[in-house]
Amino acid sequence: MVLNRKVLLSLFFILFFSQYFFPVFSMAAGMEGYVTSTECRKCHEEIYNQWKKTPHARMLRNALKDPGAIEATNFGPDIPFKKSDIYFTIGSHWIQKYLTLLGGQFYVLPKYWNIAEAKWEPYSIWNWKQNPYPITCNGCHAVGFDQQTRSYAEESIACEACHGPGDKHVEAGGDPALIVNPAKLDKERRDMICEACHTDGKDKKTQKFPFPVGFKPGDDLTDYYTDFFMPKPKSKGWYWGDMSYKERHRMFMYWQTKFYATDRACDVCGFDRGITVTEHRMMSRSEYCGTCHRKIYPAYEKHSMHTEAQAECVDCHVPTVTDGGKRYSIHDHKFDFSRPPMPCIECHDSDMNGQEAPADSHNFNINEVSIKENLTVPQACARCHGDKDEAWINAGIKSIKAPK
Repeated sequence: MVLNRKVLLSLFFILFFSQYFFPVFSMAAGMEGYVTSTECRKCHEEIYNQWKKTPHARMLRNALKDPGAIEATNFGPDIPFKKSDIYFTIGSHWIQKYLTLLGGQFYVLPKYWNIAEAKWEPYSIWNWKQNPYPITCNGCHAVGFDQQTRSYAEESIACEACHGPGDKHVEAGGDPALIVNPAKLDKERRDMICEACHTDGKDKKTQKFPFPVGFKPGDDLTDYYTDFFMPKPKSKGWYWGDMSYKERHRMFMYWQTKFYATDRACDVCGFDRGITVTEHRMMSRSEYCGTCHRKIYPAYEKHSMHTEAQAECVDCHVPTVTDGGKRYSIHDHKFDFSRPPMPCIECHDSDMNGQEAPADSHNFNINEVSIKENLTVPQACARCHGDKDEAWINAGIKSIKAPK
């Protein structure tokens, strides 16, 4: 009887402390209906293997199970935490943040690793303990977030983040009618899958989470998300003087104004699949651009008059407006929306790309550089060529030709 009591007490302590230390990251939890990518793999092995090599698959990784997930290499005396304090890693491409456990809750540590430059950078130094990770990030860095239990079904951006819960699909032997296929949605609903996490806002019901709680692929995002269309007085810091956005999470406005005029839509599968099949290698920023701009990228130097090492696509077309202009900053497709669109022949030959029909309108604007003009957006060329005058810069812009 004494032995049984000891066993029962041991079980009690195991259950109690496991529930205390891992309430947020308990697996086999989250919203109902999610089967995880392990189940998807049974029928979709090739697609699963492609996905595993993408940044989406590496968004949130358990550093206790996989210590190699930690990209940081220097934990010197000036770093206010030890490598052993890291429970999870966030990200794997430009920067990597780290989660630690305090009082049964996970928080993002106050320094992150700049992968490109191999050095530490400060992050929310003064208030990092005021922002518990499940409330601020879990809805987009994992699948099937449950706001009641603060748990999720699977780490990272996995299959069901884009296809929705897969339980009925699996139970029916893979019936395609019982799973969301983004390619069969209209472009507005298809884009909403991406924009649910690639734009800033608040959940509509509680106003507590910066992501659309309960949203599933195929739903109308506006039923779950708010405060992400036009600026309100409290958010004017996100916009330039002409009310074009400068804050990096306003991508929904970009898709509305640019691609909705054409038949284009977000296509993350086109980004990932077929590019990362063979080996694990991060694409450069310009290679990402080349996944859509297939005619321009092979003639990169002729088009840009720079080598890729000298200037990437984003250096000219998407000048950095966040994170102090550092190289790892997240780029928007930021262009001046306030002016009339320029005709394509301003940048391209009239027989653009060897086609007779005009290309889809980019609706981009390359502003004339004028020292006297108070521009709202820093000029891309002048950021690198600050010693040149406006005539030299304007001549350089006009001489750029698209490859034939």
